[in-house]
Order: sequence, then structure tokens, then C-alpha cells
Amino acid sequence: MKGINNEGYCMDIKGVVPLDENSLLETAKRNTGLEDFGSDEWREPFQCLIKSLNDEAELNLMGRLMTRSEILMLLEGRLRIEDTYKKHPEIDDEEIVKPVIIVGQGRSGTSFLQNVLAHNVDFGALMHWEAMFPCPPPEAESYTSDSRIDVAHKRICQWSRVTPGLDSMHEFSARLPHEDMAIMGFNFMAPSFFDCMGQVSSYDAMVFNPSWDWEPAFKYHKKVLKLLQWKNPRKHWVLKDPLHFDRMSTILKVYPDACFVWPHRDPVRALASLVSIIGTIQWGRSDHPFKGGSLEYMTDPFASAARFNSVLDQIERNEIPAAQLFNLNYKDLVANPVGQVEKMLSQFDIELSAAGRQSMQQYLSDNPRDARPPHQFNAGSPEAVQRARQAFDRYQKYFNVPTES
Repeated sequence: MKGINNEGYCMDIKGVVPLDENSLLETAKRNTGLEDFGSDEWREPFQCLIKSLNDEAELNLMGRLMTRSEILMLLEGRLRIEDTYKKHPEIDDEEIVKPVIIVGQGRSGTSFLQNVLAHNVDFGALMHWEAMFPCPPPEAESYTSDSRIDVAHKRICQWSRVTPGLDSMHEFSARLPHEDMAIMGFNFMAPSFFDCMGQVSSYDAMVFNPSWDWEPAFKYHKKVLKLLQWKNPRKHWVLKDPLHFDRMSTILKVYPDACFVWPHRDPVRALASLVSIIGTIQWGRSDHPFKGGSLEYMTDPFASAARFNSVLDQIERNEIPAAQLFNLNYKDLVANPVGQVEKMLSQFDIELSAAGRQSMQQYLSDNPRDARPPHQFNAGSPEAVQRARQAFDRYQKYFNVPTES
């Protein structure tokens, strides 16, 4: 891809690959033949995002091409979601019952846990392909053979084709569970998604402002889940997003019976791994290194620890009911995944059926954890590691999280 991007340096790539509001909106409407985007709460974050992408992200040619494609998918998806609800208002009668929501720091076993739970036949995960193309709503009879799966797979794997080495850090497939950021994107409230497109510090500053109201974004999140389960029922959803643990109290307003699961792992090790993967992802779209003001909520140990401490304060104030939060240690999860799932479901008063247990065990047997090459990363200097240890001291002591070498 270096050759392609080098060619872009002699072009007006902003003119060739526009990311302005009018071009994106008009193209989405022309591609779908639809015009109604629904309520307007998405417009402010959308406008801020595209301005930030243009002014701050310093995208190269391939970065602009991929980013325009992904934003158009979100706009077209929103148009089709609104059109489907107009034609079938009964979708809103669907109920989301006790969704299991995995929260916590990236690179701490959250994806592993999601994959295990997703293979419990009594659960339903947000699969990558349906998150990209939610309309027409997937149907049970064709759920595993839908023609959109192949299209989605080619687009998803473009991430690893453009950025060699990314496969060792994260698995890409249309048939794997995806994070909620994919459907939060339909409301343009998905910083963990958009930060993978580029360094968008102005957008981050807006959505991470303590006064910003996240409730409309989760209401739209629920609207999408209802649509996806309308013709392909899910008894319980298993969901995940690295930023959900900041917003558990807001999520409870929309999903009052939500069941949160928080895997705990050495936060310094997890942070170093996360910085490595984010840097690699962004390298595929920009030739410029990290700048201040962007991604600090995930990459700076003190900013990250402050988020953890805020959640601990909410727990101590009983704003997050203890019965609706299950904590588990990473090493226990790896040692006995099905046993930990059984303990978790017992706390949430959700039955683990014999078929569910068998399907999870079969997944673990078919997908050994050493199947992919290990992710190699640098934890930083001893001085940097020590500073990070100090930042996360309260968190590690609170949950008795062991330090890893």
C-alpha cells in the first residue's frame, strides 16, 4: 500500500476522495434512493467527526478511501434502518431481555469471553456482517448463508490486507462477533470505532465531555438490536465495547436488566498491548505518529486509570447494582472458561442449558488459543512501567488483579 499512498502525495486527495458533509449525505441518499435519516441527534457528532477527519487526522490516500467507504456504510445503514421501521413499526414491540454486556479494558480477554459466550446456543452475538449490513433484517433460515456475509468479509479483511501484521493482534472475519461500536456508529457516537479511522481529537473532546448525553445513542443501539432479532430471535444478547464500562449507569436507563461482565487483567500489560494495536491500525491510514489530545483515554495510563477510578466510585455509591456486575480474573477465565461462564450466569439468574455448555466446549476444542501467532509488543521503559503501576494501584488492589511479567 505504500506505493498507492505515495501516488496520493501528488494528488489533491481531499478533492479526489471527499469527506465533506454534502458529498457524503448526497451519495448515501443516491445509493439507497432514500432521504429520511430519522431524528437529528446524530448530526452534531457526525459533523464534528468529518471536520476532525479532514482537519486533524492527516489521512493518506488509502486511509481516505477506507474511511469514506465506512462512513457511507453507516449513513446508508441508517437510511435503511429508518425505512424498515417505517414499513414495519411492529419491530419496536421486540423486547431485549437481560443482555450480557462485556465491559472493561481492551486486550484483557474481552474478545475471548465474547467468542465463548457467542457460541452458547442460547445466546446471540452481534455478528460483524449484520452490524455492517443490518437491512434487510437477517432471517433465521439464511443467517449463516446470507449473501452479505461474503461482501462483508472482503471489506473487513481489507484492514489486515492494508496493514500487514494486524492479523497477529486481532482476528478479522464477517462470521465473528463484533463490538457494539459498529452499531453505535449509526448514531455517530462510537469513538472507539472512529479513533481507528484517524486521530480525531476534536471529536473525542466533544463526546467525552462529561456533560454530553449518551442516552440517545443507546436508545438507537436498542433500536438496531430490535431490528436484528426481529426475524432471527436471540434469547439473550452478548454484547461488548471497550467504552461501555464508562457508561454503565446510562446503559441501565435504556436496559434496566442489563448484566455487566468485567474481566480484569494486569492493566499495564493490557495498556501496552492496546497502544501497539491502535498504533498499527492508524499506521494503515496515516503516515503521521500519535499527537497529543487524541486517544489519550485509551493510551495514557493516568487518563485510563482515572476512568477506572470513576467506575469504582460509582460501584461504591451503589449506582451500579452489585447483582448486575460480575467480575472475573483473566487467569481464571483462561483456565476454566465454561466454569466462569457458569458462575456468571448463575449470578444473573440465567440458565446454562446442556446444549449451551456443549456448544461452548465444542468452540473451545475447535479454536485453541495458540492457533494465532502471539502479539509482540514493548511495554516501555522501567520508569514508564513504574509510573503506570502507580496510576493503576487503586484498581489492582480493588479487584486483586495480579501483576504480569
